[in-house]
Amino acid sequence: MHSSNPTISVGIVVYNGVAHIRSALDSVLKQTYKNIELVVVDGGSEDGTQNVLNEYAQHISVLVCEPDKGIYDAMNKVSSLATGDWLIFLGCDDVLLDSLSSIAIFLARPDTVYYGDVIKRSSGQVYGGRFSKYRLMRHNICHQALFYPKSVYKKYSYSLDYPWLADHAYNFKLVGDAIPFVYAGVTVSIFNDEGGSAFGDANFTRDQIKLIRASLGNMYALIERLRRIGGKLLKRLV
Repeated sequence: MHSSNPTISVGIVVYNGVAHIRSALDSVLKQTYKNIELVVVDGGSEDGTQNVLNEYAQHISVLVCEPDKGIYDAMNKVSSLATGDWLIFLGCDDVLLDSLSSIAIFLARPDTVYYGDVIKRSSGQVYGGRFSKYRLMRHNICHQALFYPKSVYKKYSYSLDYPWLADHAYNFKLVGDAIPFVYAGVTVSIFNDEGGSAFGDANFTRDQIKLIRASLGNMYALIERLRRIGGKLLKRLV
């Protein structure tokens, strides 16, 4: 049965993020929606981040400070620690808009992933809208706008093979396993679009067609292969 007041876990992963972590934490604490669990995983920061986290300790439901193997290892730790009906991830340099009250209305089916829009910090432009399989093949849904149900985030883990785009591979896997994705027209957060993922992920690019074939099917894999061939030919022509 759908609860009108589901517990939303907000997971923040951080490593040496003292310049931004206060803004991220404050954005969670200022939510009009109050049924929130805040889970913070710090990778063993050495720049003063842990001092800030200690200041906010009374507001943090679960706090872990220890070395990890990168952002997706930290996100897997959040998934293992979170207990909410739904989970959204923030980076330390992202800001959650006062959006959880609006998004909670949509969180109706416990087997469904819900997603909204984000604002790019560099330009102020809104990124989002509905994602078809084809669009997801080309571009990812920002994890700063994704709400994973407990049935998903407790079952699936992020691959550590992809240091910057494992969340894209994760969403491929969910779609391939017929997990429904439902668009909620809510602008959820401001995300730093100039972080590490902006520079791509060579491992993900290498495996992308294989991942597409496994999750979306041969037709989509063929489309992506032909798109890449066409791109290479066009570069030669110009």
